[in-house]
Amino acid sequence: MNVEDEVKKLFFEVFPMMPEGDFDWNKQQKDYENWDSFAHLHIITLAEERFNITLTMDESISLDSAKRLVDYIRSHR
Repeated sequence: MNVEDEVKKLFFEVFPMMPEGDFDWNKQQKDYENWDSFAHLHIITLAEERFNITLTMDESISLDSAKRLVDYIRSHR
């Protein structure tokens, strides 16, 4: 399983209206129009299920980009 491919798919599941060209690994949470607390929880839940990991509270709170999520996933493997 390619982590980057799966994380990118995950972001498009959570943000289905986002145009493909708007995806950026370093795009911050504040730059997403719809990244609210519900979207945040959805990202965490999908990542934990898909990669069979458990993010710590600190990781969950500081998750603010697709790149950071990839880093967290890799640190749990």
